[in-house]
Amino acid sequence: MRKIFFLMTAFSLLILSAQPLWARCAPLIREGRELLGKTQASKADQDKAKGLLEEAQKNLDAGDHGSGVKNANAALDLLKKK
Repeated sequence: MRKIFFLMTAFSLLILSAQPLWARCAPLIREGRELLGKTQASKADQDKAKGLLEEAQKNLDAGDHGSGVKNANAALDLLKKK
């Protein structure tokens, strides 16, 4: 009985720890799309960032939030560099 309780507790903590990742994916993509219109980055950087944001959206739709956050952050880094 103790093992079942321990496993249920560990599983619950795992689920709760992953939840913030779900919440960060969509806002990062939205921020990247807003920056695409405002930034004065080179055309190559804008095209690459747009591709990364599209890939992040595909990852989000597929449920792969880790890769979505990674791609969205890479796009934001391209758009924010000076």
